[in-house]
Amino acid sequence: MRVVVTGASGFIGRNVLLRAPRSWQIAAVFNRTDNLNAFAAAHGLTNVEAIRCDLLDPAAAAGLSDRIGGRTDAVLYLAANGDPAVSVERPRWDLDSNTVALVNFLEHVRVGHMVYVSSGAVYDGLAGAVSPSAAVAPHLPYAIAKLASEHYVRFFAERRKTVDSYVNVRFFGAYGPFEPARKITTKWMRAVMAGERELTLRGDGENLIDFMYVDDAVDGFLTATKAAGISATVDFASGAPVSVNEVVRAMGQALGVEIAVRHAGCSEEYIKFHTIDCSMRERFGVQPTIPFSDGVARLHRFLTSGAA
Repeated sequence: MRVVVTGASGFIGRNVLLRAPRSWQIAAVFNRTDNLNAFAAAHGLTNVEAIRCDLLDPAAAAGLSDRIGGRTDAVLYLAANGDPAVSVERPRWDLDSNTVALVNFLEHVRVGHMVYVSSGAVYDGLAGAVSPSAAVAPHLPYAIAKLASEHYVRFFAERRKTVDSYVNVRFFGAYGPFEPARKITTKWMRAVMAGERELTLRGDGENLIDFMYVDDAVDGFLTATKAAGISATVDFASGAPVSVNEVVRAMGQALGVEIAVRHAGCSEEYIKFHTIDCSMRERFGVQPTIPFSDGVARLHRFLTSGAA
């Protein structure tokens, strides 16, 4: 199977390349990172061809189409601005990164089956139980762009007929190896490993985070990528949200240290919604299985291994 993975040099992308079937011929599309070829070689990924392409450039997107033969069996679309907070200060840049780049890609590449990684952020402003049937009207620019991108995927499938089938995955987040240093799990883990024993959390620390260990996330995306013929919009969350306070406690347990927690100010993002959508489990047989405590221990082993 010929598969295009965009955003292949990012956190999720690198883990996808490591866990994808070696029988897949993968065009790993990246733009800014310079070491993706070295990463593939270091891990023996002979089925991976790293292709640099700025998807904001229509001519470059057309060149990508020529390079992959104009059509691909499947696409796992990960390319995006990965920091929602930045979208508030740079909404135009966020729109370009999250939506315009996607449209450029779909203007030029014929797709058999597409998995577009959207975000649970589309439920911004809602509270309580949510699902893809909920009426959404987000205010956060990042969420607006993600929602618009979902509609463009459907447009190219239903009107242009250049996408045979698609799954829009409203993803609630992951943590693990290769995540950006700004992510709280790696940021705090490194701080504790460096000897810090007191962390300051914004707000009361009871803000819930419904993320999963990256292996569970990647396995879900790979399963959806193989589901040609299915078109749907689904939520993908761990189903076992943890509070920010619990994140810190789990880190202390993983490292065998006591961590004091101070609370100050208020949280910039206090999530009040949770998904009740079971489509990933019921339609695709995907169910995250790695407990948070185990995932934190795995992240610690990765960070101490020097592989990061």
